[in-house]
Amino acid sequence: MNVLLVLPAVAVILFQAGGPMMLLTQTSWMAQVQLVIAMPFLRNHARAYFSQAFDMRRQFLYEWTVNWRFVPEEVFLSRNFAIGLVVAHATLLVFFLTTRWLKPMGNSLRVAFHYLLEAPSEDARKLIESRLTPDFILTTILTANTIGMLCARTLHPQFFSWIAWATPYLLWRSKLNPALVYVLWLGQELAWNQFPSTDLSSKIVVGVLAVAVLEIWIATDDEKPAPKNIPPEVLDQVQRHKASRQKQATVQEVPKKDSHRKQVTFHADVKADK
Repeated sequence: MNVLLVLPAVAVILFQAGGPMMLLTQTSWMAQVQLVIAMPFLRNHARAYFSQAFDMRRQFLYEWTVNWRFVPEEVFLSRNFAIGLVVAHATLLVFFLTTRWLKPMGNSLRVAFHYLLEAPSEDARKLIESRLTPDFILTTILTANTIGMLCARTLHPQFFSWIAWATPYLLWRSKLNPALVYVLWLGQELAWNQFPSTDLSSKIVVGVLAVAVLEIWIATDDEKPAPKNIPPEVLDQVQRHKASRQKQATVQEVPKKDSHRKQVTFHADVKADK
């Protein structure tokens, strides 16, 4: 299931790396691999396989939860709580998509929708690909995983393997003081190894995940993906485009100033005549 948590980030990266065709191709390969793995179950119990794998009405045991022990059991088992977590998960994904994960495309949904309908030019594609650095890819995927863990309806002790090294990496990528990073890392280790979980341990689990998500968003605010192996002609094209836009803005600004000066002069002449 943890693979599903990172799929949104993987989809965004594939789309920016090769457009909709690459995204569809790679997604189809993933589906085929999953189909082959599931074949022994599908032959005999296909209905049970799909119904149990994606049963949104399933109730989890309160005694096993690691992350929501501090929430009353009746709230933990309520449908509203489950729906709220799904809404929070979707909201955070969209928020990071529009403010961080589309940075190679300039954080522009308009550009992304445009590339869905029309493939980018060769120069634009190379420029976008150059910004998909290993740091950007790893940070994006692990952030999506951590967001999913933060909004999970329940976490069991074995799920610690999903974030054992992901959260420390995100904390180190943030701008937190190294001493605080060690404290959060140690707190996470102790909280996850507490069984049965307590109110305090579950608060620490959720708190560390929340801090990791918040701090990685803050840390990547003014961070620009470092260009890598950009062809000189692409850089030249980008610089010409910027210069052209600045020139247009200047040309539009000059008439406004001249008009303002004429109005001021006119009013001054009128007062002088009076």
